[in-house]
Amino acid sequence: MDRFESILDESISALQAGVPIEEILAETPDYAQELRPLLYAAMVLADPDPTLVPSERKEILRHQYLVQAAELPPKLPTFRDKKQAVLSIVRRRFTRKAFFNDLVTVSITIALTLIMAIFIFSFASRNSIPGDLLYSVKRISENVRLSFIFDQNSRETLENNFHRERLIEIEELMRQNRAAVVEFTGTLDTKGENLWVIEGVTIFLPEEGLTIQGNPQEGDRVEVVGFLRTDTVLVADRIVKAEINRP
Repeated sequence: MDRFESILDESISALQAGVPIEEILAETPDYAQELRPLLYAAMVLADPDPTLVPSERKEILRHQYLVQAAELPPKLPTFRDKKQAVLSIVRRRFTRKAFFNDLVTVSITIALTLIMAIFIFSFASRNSIPGDLLYSVKRISENVRLSFIFDQNSRETLENNFHRERLIEIEELMRQNRAAVVEFTGTLDTKGENLWVIEGVTIFLPEEGLTIQGNPQEGDRVEVVGFLRTDTVLVADRIVKAEINRP
């Protein structure tokens, strides 16, 4: 696109934005003579009221517009032309309305991009287990889902599903003989001296470094954090009696 075509395109855009023709021509005085008939023709052609100008007249204007545009000699832009063109664009773009429109567009684009990214990563991480690269994404997506549920019964149902998912993850780690830090919530089935069975999982209680809170008894719900070793032994690090939410 040569210099004049570029200015013509910018001028028509300004005309469509509601900028008066004479104001547009004042910004490009070197091309005012060539632009004036073309802009007036473009204004007539773009008239939203078809009754003001007959269709035959519009066809004639369209033909004249194309002929004049084709006959105009190319003119190389000078530094002054480039500077004026940039300033005119800046003046039109840096208005409160234009800035607000751009801000809304950028905000919507960023929001949609983030939503898509979260959806893609959540889908990709759904089968991850502790120690996997995307496991933290899986846990974050679970917390996000919980934050959008306000009905207590629905929330408890989803939390129970996540508790079962933690147990499935531990079973998969044992199957693969992988070591990882794990956490889960379950019922204390059996309480021995240094071995507890919680939700069917045998937990070893070390003599040092173990924290037990709430004095849990058999039948209580407890939250467990521990380290699953490669020999499928789960060593407890913290056991806390879970709080029961009452309506």
